Parts: sequence; structure tokens; C-alpha cells
Amino acid sequence: MLTVETDHAVEAIQQVTKTPAVSFSIEGSKMLGAFELLPDEHERRQRVGVGAITSKALLHGLWLLPLGGFVPSGALPDLKVQQLREAPYSAIETNLGFWRTYDPPGILRSVAFSSNNVAQAVQRAVKFTPIFQRFVLTNETCGPVPWPVECLAREWGIGIITLSEHADPQVVVPASPPEIGVPSVYRWWVAELAYQRFLYKRAQLVS
Repeated sequence: MLTVETDHAVEAIQQVTKTPAVSFSIEGSKMLGAFELLPDEHERRQRVGVGAITSKALLHGLWLLPLGGFVPSGALPDLKVQQLREAPYSAIETNLGFWRTYDPPGILRSVAFSSNNVAQAVQRAVKFTPIFQRFVLTNETCGPVPWPVECLAREWGIGIITLSEHADPQVVVPASPPEIGVPSVYRWWVAELAYQRFLYKRAQLVS
């Protein structure tokens, strides 16, 4: 079974989504992510020597700071003020308050799941938030996708991609576009997790 950790699976997602992909985990759950890097923020972090910012507490503090203006420290919880002061690479503090310099390092466009059992993988994808486009990877050696599984995938907008060692990936079921939803810290956090893996993979290539 070709799993989400293989280069072949990464290449398949990149081919289908037309977006660079990385293998990463969310709270121990492995998946692939089609991750669009935002060059300006990536370059800023390179200059200040900061990598992925995965602290949920800090990200929640940064969420309280809208771009383009100062927020007085007195308007923020004391704990968040302390966390922001400990992360000067993410916000500037003056006598007017805090000014956010942080931006997310990229945008997670899609996620993909894999399992020896395509039905289980579809169930995982169904339970994952639809604010990202969702795919399931299966191997051609596992045979055709069972009709009830395909119906479930279509009902929930889950894309199914069949992988082959000797041919291009085949989209058995197209994925629905992601739901717009309400912007939230969660989007930042998962983008940071994908960015963390992007940096790790890049460092490996350089070394």
C-alpha cells in the first residue's frame, strides 16, 4: 500500500491540486497537505531567525491583534501580554500597545488521508473539518472502490485518488471545494504545522 509518507503519494497530491505538498501530523494523525507558501512572511522569518510558530497560546494572543493598528496592552489579558512580550518576532510593543508583525507562513489548501482500508480513510476524511478540501488516497492493488464507499465520499465531498506505481494518479471521485467558514486561529495553527514540515524537508534537501 502506498501511504501518505511516500514521495509518490506527495507527488500525486501535488499533481491533482497543482500545489506543493508536505506530509505532516495534526495531534498524531498523519496526513498530506497541499501547502501554499507565502513568500513575504517566509522571508521575514528567515531574516529574524524564526521557524514555525506552533504554540496555540501565542497564536490566540496574536489573533487578538488585527493588522494595521496598535492594541493597547490594557485591552489584552495579562497572560497574553506576557506571551506577546516573550515573542518579539511576532509583534512590536510601544507605548501605544502591540502591533502585530505576524502573518501565517502559508495557506493549507487541501488534506489527504491514506489507509489500507479505503472505507476507513473516507471515514477519517468525513470527520475532518470541511474548511479544507479533503482527499483519500488508495492503491490500485486494493481493487476498485466499493460502491457504498464511493457514494459516501460523493455525499460528503471527499475526493478519492487511486495511486499506481506506473501511471498517473486517477481521480475516481472529485473533491468538493472547501467551505469558506469563519476565519479562525485553527487555520493559522494547521498552516504552521505544515510549514514546520516544509522547513524540515527543506533542511534535509540542503544537508
